Parts: sequence; structure tokens; C-alpha cells
Amino acid sequence: MTTFIVAGAMMSANLPPTQLPFLSGGDVSEIAEVEAGGGKYFYQGKAEDPFVIMKKAGWNFVRFRIWNKPTAGWCDKDQTLKLAKRAHAQGLKISLDFHYSDWWADPGKQTKPADWKDFSFEQLEKAVYDYTKDVLSAMNQQGTPPYMVQVGNEIVGGMLWPDGKADSNNPEQWKRLAKLLNSGIRAVKDTAGEDKVITMLHLDRGGDNKTAVWWLDHITAEKVPFDTIGLSFYPWWHGTLAAFESNLIDLSRRYKKDIYVVEVAYPWGTDKKPGPHVYNGDKTESGYPQTPEGQAKFLAKVKEIIKKMPEGRGKGLLYWAPTWIPTPKEHSPYANLATFDEQGHALPSVDVLGEQ
Repeated sequence: MTTFIVAGAMMSANLPPTQLPFLSGGDVSEIAEVEAGGGKYFYQGKAEDPFVIMKKAGWNFVRFRIWNKPTAGWCDKDQTLKLAKRAHAQGLKISLDFHYSDWWADPGKQTKPADWKDFSFEQLEKAVYDYTKDVLSAMNQQGTPPYMVQVGNEIVGGMLWPDGKADSNNPEQWKRLAKLLNSGIRAVKDTAGEDKVITMLHLDRGGDNKTAVWWLDHITAEKVPFDTIGLSFYPWWHGTLAAFESNLIDLSRRYKKDIYVVEVAYPWGTDKKPGPHVYNGDKTESGYPQTPEGQAKFLAKVKEIIKKMPEGRGKGLLYWAPTWIPTPKEHSPYANLATFDEQGHALPSVDVLGEQ
């Protein structure tokens, strides 16, 4: 395995993108909850802090999601700040993923935070700005500035419904969505100081070119000043590797923007325990079995596709929930999709994520 360990000085956001290594790692927002439940992580047979494992394996990039006021407290501002300190101590670049919700926001739901539910549209615009600025200012003050910020999570249907819901039959809705996105982007830029912080708009359509183009055409028509495109790619929902590759190539050429795949996952086995499973079927890509080796092979192929995009537009990869393992307290619905097994031992994909 070839690793690329990047020290804090080398990871400065002041470095031009052309001088940065390919960014690779995962969304590890679950770590605090796993640890609180008694979960542990092992690398090469030894129990270690998961952020130390990431560094040893060669990761250089992590993402944290932000929920406004989650009931259980996980993934709120305070928890995120604590995890950011641990990531920064290992020289990892940080991406923040604002859901603008108290819980999951995705294509099927974009629920306003309870504190914002009665706001007028103008108050909602201000709330997006103020909340984004508050979190980022706190990140800066503790010395863990983000490299990248997602303004919304998987927002193909818009955000903060119903105010920012995307609706092709109502042009006014696209203008409202654009205003909300502009508020978040402006907050990022106003808190960035001299450093360049990349702003991302994130869709779930890794293999769905038609819908991705539909959405991005509308947003670019509204002149939303975002920097880069983020995509999710789950093959059982979003198509084949061939469709994924074709989509990335077209989007990069069409919009002249860099692309990060900020969510991807693949099964290393079948979750045999009762309970909810995000994916437990047999719709896998031909040639990539549902085994630890098959998972690693699939992830290496995804990485290869991103890296060979035209004009070097493929900049990075984040695996989704690589550290969301079962604990003595709770079983994970992503148990067979993590890059650690159910006992917390690193699978081959942990090293694949660190390869440059």
C-alpha cells in the first residue's frame, strides 16, 4: 500500500488545489456515538483511536454532518467541534455537511429545524446565514477551520421544505432555493478570512445524469456562486459503475467544475442480525462480490474513475459511514457497509481509502 500522510502544515487551505493530493477518507460522524456505546476500532490487530487509524492508513479527508438540535445530541455543534479537534490533530482535512435540520435531511425529507418552523422566508434566509456563520466561527476559533462546506445535504428536492422545495412547475421556487443557498454560501465566505474554503452543492444522483443536469441547469441559471459539485453514489439506488462514470465526465465538462464523490458505500457481507438494514440484498455490481475483498475492489474502482476524470476534475472521495459499527448498546443499520467489521476490525477498504 502506498500511503500519503499529510501533516498539518501541508494541509493548509492556502495551498492551490493543483498542489493537493487526491483527498480520500470518509464521513465519520458516528464515532462519538459508537464510542459512547462501547464500540472499539482495531487496525492490524491493535485497538486504537479511530483518527489515529485513519492517519496510519493514509486517509487525509473526513466529513462531519451538522444537525441543529438533534434529540440525542449527536452531530450537533458541540459534538462536531470535539470531533474536529481529533481529526485536525491527525492532519486530516475537514468537510462540514450542513443539513439545516434537527435530523436527517435527504431527497425524501428536508424538514426545518423546530426553532425555525414558524419563520418567514426572510427570517429563514437570515437563520441559514447566522447558523452557518456561528458554526464556522467556532471552528475557526478553536483552530480547526474546514476545508470544504456543504450547503445542504442531498438537495435534489431543495431544502427547508416547503420554502426551499425545488419545483419545476414553479420558477419562483427555484429563486427561493437559490436565495437560501446564497445565504449559506455568503456565510462561508464571510468567515473564511484569507483562506479559501470550498463551497459545495450536494446531490444524490451519482449515476443519474438526467436528474443531475436538470437540477444543476436550474441552479446555474439562478447564478448561485458555488465552487464544486458533490455526489452520492450507492449502486443499489443510483445505477451502475458505467452510468456513474458517464455522469461524472458529462457534469465536469458541462459545468466546468470540480467534483467530489462525498458518499459511497458497498457491502462487505450480509448483516445477519435482526433490525433495520440500509442494504442487505443482492443488487451488487457484477464482478464485485459481497465480501471484504469485493468491497475493497469496488472502492478502488470508484476511486480510479474519479481520478481519471477530464482535466483532473475529480478531486476526492468520502466513504459514507465507514466507522458506523455495532456496539454492545446498539446495532448499526450500516453494519455490513462499514469499512470495519462488526467487531471493529479494519477491513481491506480502510487501506484502499488511504492509497494515493
